[in-house]
Amino acid sequence: MVKKDNSYEENESVTWEKLQSEQFKNYRVVKRNLFFNVLTYVLIFLIEYWLAIQSGAEVLKADAFNNLSGVISTFLLIVGIHIASDEDETRLIGFPVSDQNELSNQKRVRLSRFRFETIFTLVTSILMIGIAVNIISGGIHALMNLKIQKIPNPIGIVGAGISVILILLIYIINYSSGKKTNSAALLASAQDSLGDILTSVGTAVSIFVMWKFGIRWVDSVASIIIGCFILYSGFKIFLESSLNLADYFNPRKEEKYKKVILNNPQIKSVPGLTAHYNGSLVTVEAEVTVSGKMTVKESFILAEQIEETLKQECGVSDTKIIFYPNEI
Repeated sequence: MVKKDNSYEENESVTWEKLQSEQFKNYRVVKRNLFFNVLTYVLIFLIEYWLAIQSGAEVLKADAFNNLSGVISTFLLIVGIHIASDEDETRLIGFPVSDQNELSNQKRVRLSRFRFETIFTLVTSILMIGIAVNIISGGIHALMNLKIQKIPNPIGIVGAGISVILILLIYIINYSSGKKTNSAALLASAQDSLGDILTSVGTAVSIFVMWKFGIRWVDSVASIIIGCFILYSGFKIFLESSLNLADYFNPRKEEKYKKVILNNPQIKSVPGLTAHYNGSLVTVEAEVTVSGKMTVKESFILAEQIEETLKQECGVSDTKIIFYPNEI
């Protein structure tokens, strides 16, 4: 009976635990940022809504409710991140999973869990599209009923200005942290915040122009333009998230991975390679041809070298290599 060598599984387990630990650390940063977003958006809503009542600016009230929707979208992202970072290895959102004693099962379930970040980013993009459609339709309706629009008190500009400053702070924090942690959720939230900034800027400009020059249609036109921008951002995030969930991967990046593998002189060719997104992690499965005289131990060492090279040069989190002999 052949004695089983556990050194490979032990090394793989240590590497995988390190990867999970880094990802959980990133998720803690993401959740902390998103909770800050929620509190800030609630504060913005309260300030804008109160000043909207004081100034009689309907456009400011609409902006307040637009920012309140940021609370909802951010909460959805928090739910997605919570599911992705759940360390319960026995269940996946309440459903039992396979025996977790095997490392391959642990990886499969954990990578499936990481995809919930993308799923809830997709849900957030749908909400953004809904908000954009509502803003555009509201702007068109107001444009067709200019006679009933009132000239607001300029104090409403203060509310829009406060909104711009606070949301700009949210955008800077989310964008920088999103780039650092490679978090799709934070980058989507930053994109959403950018639309909110433009909405608040448009609100401030609209109130000023309406008050200063008595031009009633400016508010409606600004709302339609801003709504179109939010619609574009929402569709962009929706398409990216949908493609990631459908296992689409940029072919140029896959070609880059192939070239990196082929730089190793022991590799004769790379007949097949597929890359996948699992949340913000990239995993690769590659088929390579090598000398038929290569031993199992040599192929194992080569696989480790390829995995480390892809990790260092391309940021690939996990690599699976399938070997084929160059000659039979």
